Amino acid sequence: MLAGVLIAYDSFGGSSDADAEQAAHRCAPLSSDASDLAARVRPMGPLASATWCVQALGTPGTSRVSVPGPHDWVFYGVVRLADPDAADAWGPWQPTGAPELLEMPAALRALVPAPAQWSSNGAAAYLDRSSATLVLAGVSAPS
Repeated sequence: MLAGVLIAYDSFGGSSDADAEQAAHRCAPLSSDASDLAARVRPMGPLASATWCVQALGTPGTSRVSVPGPHDWVFYGVVRLADPDAADAWGPWQPTGAPELLEMPAALRALVPAPAQWSSNGAAAYLDRSSATLVLAGVSAPS
C-alpha cells in the first residue's frame, strides 16, 4: 500500500493472451467505474467522475520487473470530486507544483486541468480545489 492511497492490486500473471499482456503495459483499458475506484483507494466522498488505470511494469513477455521489491504495478487516476472538501481526510495538503504527468497515459493527461493551483498530500495525490480534481499516481504492491 502506498501511504494509504492505493490498495494492493492483483498481480498480472500467467495470462496466455499476449494482447492482454500488452494492454496491461500500456495502462489499458482506462476505467471510468467510479464505484470500483472508490473500493480500491482511501475514501474520498462522492465522486462526480473518475478515470483510471493500472499499468504493469517490467518487460512484456517476461517476469522481469523494472523496480526493486514486490512493486510491479503503477496506478494512475484523474478524479472529479463532488465535494473538494472531502479530500481533507487525505491531508494535510501543502501547495506544490503541478504533478509529474510524463508517465501518465495521454488520455488521462488530457483530463488534468490547466491552469490549476495544486496541493500535494505527500502520498502520490495532487488536488486542485478550484476544479475539484484529484490526480493519483503511485506504485502498488501485488496482493
